Amino acid sequence: MLNSERKWAALKTLLENTDARIHPQLQGQLRSQKATPSGFYYGGEGMADTSNMEKGEYIIGIAIIIAALLVSATVWITSGNVVKAISAINITTAPAATAAAAQQPAAQQQAAAADWSFVPNMPGVGPKDAKVTVIAFADFQCPFCGISFGKDLGGANYDPIRGTATKIENEYANGGKSVRFVYVPMAFLGQESVDAANAAFCAKEIGGDEGFFTMHDALFTAQGSENSGVFSKDNLKKIGAAAGFNSTAFTSCVDTGKYYTAVQQATADANQAGVSGTPTFAVNNKIVTNGAEYTYLKAAVDAALK
Repeated sequence: MLNSERKWAALKTLLENTDARIHPQLQGQLRSQKATPSGFYYGGEGMADTSNMEKGEYIIGIAIIIAALLVSATVWITSGNVVKAISAINITTAPAATAAAAQQPAAQQQAAAADWSFVPNMPGVGPKDAKVTVIAFADFQCPFCGISFGKDLGGANYDPIRGTATKIENEYANGGKSVRFVYVPMAFLGQESVDAANAAFCAKEIGGDEGFFTMHDALFTAQGSENSGVFSKDNLKKIGAAAGFNSTAFTSCVDTGKYYTAVQQATADANQAGVSGTPTFAVNNKIVTNGAEYTYLKAAVDAALK
């Protein structure tokens, strides 16, 4: 077996010969995992911090190296063949196409065969016959959806997703371009998610799609901690009244949960379309990888407009 000096030489050579190949691949994969929609918020899981991703990058790299050394340690190596033996330890990465497929969320693969017929029935902004339809899937209690709306939360780490939904709505759907921005309210964070989405549908009943988005903006502006009472029925009626919905019809709609079934159906439709996290964005019924980041979503919209 190798003595201590030769083991160190072997480790040094292995580090020099393999780390340069592995590191860029890991960085790309981890970068993608940080930015995918399902990494933001779903079922109580938050987006990973960038510093943790950097730590994970090296932990995985070290793990690969250790595994390779364990394999090599089972082989008797003569003193003259140390470098040759190390060179024979192949640490390879998947071809680009295979790696890309591995990174693609299962949700997107599911979405390819999904039923998107629910989209035209969802509230939207912009022409109904637009060439491009951008679909936003969000929960009114989801903090990252709040950031996508434009809330000042989380610090600079979340700037890539800050205001994504609002920018697309204003710059494209309200900007005279052939783009319709559709919002699908999901509710998975508790009863207050259901009640908030119901209140938005109540506003739609009164004011149409414009009414929905008026309440949509009011809800995200008022957003607080999950299930903390911020979206209690009493508070939802107050939020609605401040937004111009102070009728008996609106109050009754909120109190009775008139659109609970619609909220549940919207969530089910999103799930079967392949949505596994919020905020998620799709362009023309295709989920956009990293779509919560404005740069990626804008690029997808611009490409679809050509």
